[in-house]
This record gives sequence, C-alpha cells and structure tokens, in this order.
Amino acid sequence: MRSVAPLLLALGASATAVAAPTPDVVTLSIVATTDLHGNIAPRNDQGGLAMFGGYLKNLRAARAADGGAVLVVDSGDTFQGGIDSDLSEGAVVIDAYAALGYAAAVIGNHEFDFGAADGPGARQQRGGDPRGAIQARAAQASFPLLAANLIDETTGERVAWRNVRASTLVTTAGVKVGIVGVMASDALRATLRANVHGLRVAPLAAAVAAEATKLRSEGAEVVIVGAHAGGACGEFGKPTDLSSCDPSSEIFALAQDLPRGLVDVIAAGHTHQGVAHEVAGVAIVQAYALGRAFGRVDVAFDRRARRVVGHEIFAPRDICAAATATGGCGAQSGDATAVYEQRVVAADPAIDAAMAPALARVRALQATPLGVVLDTPIGRSGAAESPLGNLFADAERERTGADVAINNNVRGGLRTDLAEGALTFGALYDVFPFDNRLVTLTITGAELRALLADEVRRDRRGALGLSGVRVRVSCSPAGELGVEVTRQNGAPLDVDKPLGADEQIVVAAMDSLVLGQVFAAVPAAGGNNIPADAPVLREVVEDWLRARGGHLAANEFVQAERPRWQYVDDDLTACLKR
Repeated sequence: MRSVAPLLLALGASATAVAAPTPDVVTLSIVATTDLHGNIAPRNDQGGLAMFGGYLKNLRAARAADGGAVLVVDSGDTFQGGIDSDLSEGAVVIDAYAALGYAAAVIGNHEFDFGAADGPGARQQRGGDPRGAIQARAAQASFPLLAANLIDETTGERVAWRNVRASTLVTTAGVKVGIVGVMASDALRATLRANVHGLRVAPLAAAVAAEATKLRSEGAEVVIVGAHAGGACGEFGKPTDLSSCDPSSEIFALAQDLPRGLVDVIAAGHTHQGVAHEVAGVAIVQAYALGRAFGRVDVAFDRRARRVVGHEIFAPRDICAAATATGGCGAQSGDATAVYEQRVVAADPAIDAAMAPALARVRALQATPLGVVLDTPIGRSGAAESPLGNLFADAERERTGADVAINNNVRGGLRTDLAEGALTFGALYDVFPFDNRLVTLTITGAELRALLADEVRRDRRGALGLSGVRVRVSCSPAGELGVEVTRQNGAPLDVDKPLGADEQIVVAAMDSLVLGQVFAAVPAAGGNNIPADAPVLREVVEDWLRARGGHLAANEFVQAERPRWQYVDDDLTACLKR
C-alpha cells in the first residue's frame, strides 16, 4: 500500500502527520457534511446531493483500491430550508442520505422546526406531538440519528425516540469506529419554542467524554464526534495555525476540554463557517452550509498496532460539476469538468432516483388549487405598507376574532410575492414555508401604541402588516415624534390610560414576534410558552383564503385613501435622533 500522506497532499490536503508506508496502515476517509438546510439541488452551479454522490463514488473507488473505507456523517440542521425538503418534512433528504450511505446524522436545532408530523395537505394535527416530525424522520432512516446531550426534562434522561441514540459503533475495513452526536449549548434557542418546550441541552464536553469512554470500552478504535456546534476559520493552509480562527469557538473549547486521545475527529456545524484544523490533537472539519461543500479527514490506522498513527485534514471541498480557472464552481464555456481522486466527477443518478418518490408527492401538493384567483400580483413590499403583509394580518384577525393583528413582513417573515393568476398551495407555501404558530394575547391600548411607536423609532418602515388599526406618524418641527393609533373605523384607542386600565385589546401575532423584540416591552408576552395546539399561521391564512374564494387584488389591502400606516412627514430624521 502507498503512503497516505503524499497522495493526499497532491490532492490538496493539509498534513498534520504522515502514515508509515506499510501494508499494515489502512486509510479511513471521514467525510463530513453539515447544515444542508434542505438544499438537495445545485444552487448557482454549486452543490446538489446527486453531484455530492459523484464525489463519494470517486472517493470510495480510491479507498476500495487501497483497502481502506469511507464513513459519511452529517452534523445537523439537515432538513429545514429548501421548499422540497420542507414540504416533505425532510423525507426527501432521508431517502437521499440512505442512498449516499451515511453512517449517522446528528440532530440539530432546526430539526425541530416542523413540529408535529403533517397529515394530508401538509397540515398538522392540532395538539399533535410537537416532536412528531423529527421522530418520523428518525424512524424512516436506515442510519441512526444521534443526540447524546439532548435531555427530556420530564425524565431527566436522554430523549428515548426510535432510532435516536447517543452514539453508534460500526466496523469498516476491519476497524471499529464509534460516532457520538451532540448539539451546541444554545442550540434550542434558535428554533420554534413550542416544539422544544420540555427539552434541554446538557454540557457538550461531559456528554462527549462519557459516551466516547463508553465506546472505547466497547472496542472502538477510532472515535468521531458529530457536533452541531462549530467554529470559524479563514485560512486552511496549515491545520495547527489557528490565527485565522475565532478563538472563542465552542468546538475548539470542546476539543480542549476532552481527555487527550479520547476523540480522533470532530465533524462540526451550526455556525455555517469553514474549519479544517487541529486542536489538542483532534482533527476538526466543518464545511460551511447549504450543501455547497464537504469536509474530509483521512485517518491512518495501523491494524497491527491497533491504533491511529496519523491523520490528514482537507480544506472544505466545494461540490461542483465544473471548475473555473480559479478553482471555484461554474458552468460556463471553457470551465473544466470537476475531477476528484483523479477521476472525473459525474452526478450519481441513484441519488436522484432515491429522491423521486418524495418529490412526486411534493409536486402534487404544490399544484393543489386554493379556489382563489389573484387579479393582480400581491407583493410583500411597499413604501410604507405591504399588501401581502396586510393580507396575512387580515386573515389572522378575522380567523381568530382578535381586535388587532400584527404580521412580520420582512426578516423571518414573508419570503416572496404572490403572482397574478390562480392561487395554489405551492405559491402560498413559497411565501411562508415556516411552521410558526399564531397566538393571541391581551394588552392595553397604551402598550399597543408603545410597541408600534418603537417600530417607528427603530426605522423599520414597512416591517409590520396591520389589521384592525391605523397608525399616523408625524414629526414636529421641534423634533417630537407623534404616533397616533386609531381603530380601523377611525375611533380612537384609549392610549392614555395606564397599564391595567379598562380597555383591553386582543392582539393576534406570530409566535416569533410575540417572543421577540417587537413585544419586548409588553408584560403579557414575557415568558410566554407558545401552546402546542396554537394554530400554524400558514394554515390560518390558507383557511381564510379558501373560505373567501373568488378574486383578490392588491388594492384591497393597501388603499391610498385609508392607509394603515400613514407617514405625514416622509423625513423622520430629526425625530429618530431623539
């Protein structure tokens, strides 16, 4: 067998140790992906699971030729993000990962975004298990999902779900390899609160150390940690040079906190950055996000001594069908066909075939008509108001019976416009592919005025859709900001009464708004654990559209003569400085 290091250096690896040139040394190629976020197809000539399959085929052929093996692991946030994956609640990705031959995948925070498992029409059963979707994906998978530090607060133990484990032990090329899975300490803060209520994350280092020690006692000769926790580095030329890296990286702290030699490789994630470095003797790789690249560590294992004798760390490798002259991805005339492991890379048709059944179900769902025709496009942006944002707010208010509805139009809100013509479920889903829930709470008129005024002071014009009230914004010559709030019929709100006064206003809003900065000063929103049976916002809007039927146009939701947001003075600079 040839020495591992010279070949890898020729292919662009960074060497931290050189395997002895002996037939006893076998190469285990650890391939790591992370934060796919449902991006199963190429984006801008980069990525795509079928093309990734081509890279794996070439690498497996190389390892088959020298007696080694390939292990593929994923570090979480795998399903949520791409429309096809969202509408299948990750089923299409599970099918693809099975065909790609993954050994294990870690559960990340966004694996919980789907909540309860969908029924017909991509609708959740009210009161369903808020972890139903992730449990369905775990049960579907032919490989284990890993979560060593995810604790059920009811039992105080790790979650006990089918095919979800703390670790797994596999044998490949005659070597026993243990794989542990963990998530970042703050991971559950970055998902829908209703879906993770009652769960907590245990400290990473203690969880990894305990599980890795257990694996070693069971015969593991190599230990890999898949971690939905990460770092960030800018240069990959020398693995031991951390000068381009964020020194506060959680994943570096984990490596430093572990007993020396307990863990060999960490496949990191969560931060959407790149890492290809060695910390405290541990090889750490992380390959950005959205399926654009993969990480790789080649572990040299001496089968006679039964120990790791070296490793080679590769910089994140972009997934390309064609490579530009500068090494990036491209598909223009003159670009070279991608080559990996001295073989041309071709997309693996078996991966597309594996995804086809789930994609067929998605396409049928997208084509479902909602019984509404749009006579004009309904856009999500405008000078001061969003027609689409106001449509959502109208639907929220009318379906809940609230006095007022507030909708987030921008970041974390509406994703695209509605085009003219017959409206389909797919078009609505493209606008709002999230499973955020709609909640109602009772506040005072003074609190409502205060939160709307705060939006103005933060210069977030057009950020909120409104229904049930009208807001008039002015700026006096003396620099005094005026925010007048009236009911939709023009009647004034009792905004001058103190908190706890007679007038109470029921407000409907998306959970992330209620729990975020918009409602930060409203005591009724503080500590609100969103009920598991609160309706999904998209389903509320879908029901409103189906019930309304007929024709809709943008001028029904933004009217020049009756604006919901009226800026008397276009320039508020003098008032916003105060």
